[in-house]
Amino acid sequence: MQIHVIDKQKLITREDNMTQDWVSGYWGVTKDIAEKLVGGELFLHMAKDKPSYFGGDITGFSIQEDGEYAGKVLFEFTASMDHKGVRTPRPGWGMDKKIIE
Repeated sequence: MQIHVIDKQKLITREDNMTQDWVSGYWGVTKDIAEKLVGGELFLHMAKDKPSYFGGDITGFSIQEDGEYAGKVLFEFTASMDHKGVRTPRPGWGMDKKIIE
């Protein structure tokens, strides 16, 4: 399963400078969808018609409990070069995301 997202906020952080483990958020997906995406792939895009600039294999997620992004999902992922430069056709995009099962 894949999720392609338009990353307008650039809210990605590196978990540990010794690894390629990152966190990206805050995404409007349900807990059920987030659970299904664990083990899948995350692709970050600047626009729907642009190739991905970053991404990786999803290893987990959390849900923001409070503040401006309460209820939004943060994906934990291991970055890889295979997730850069990937395009996906326009059909299937919602406002800021596309999920491919």
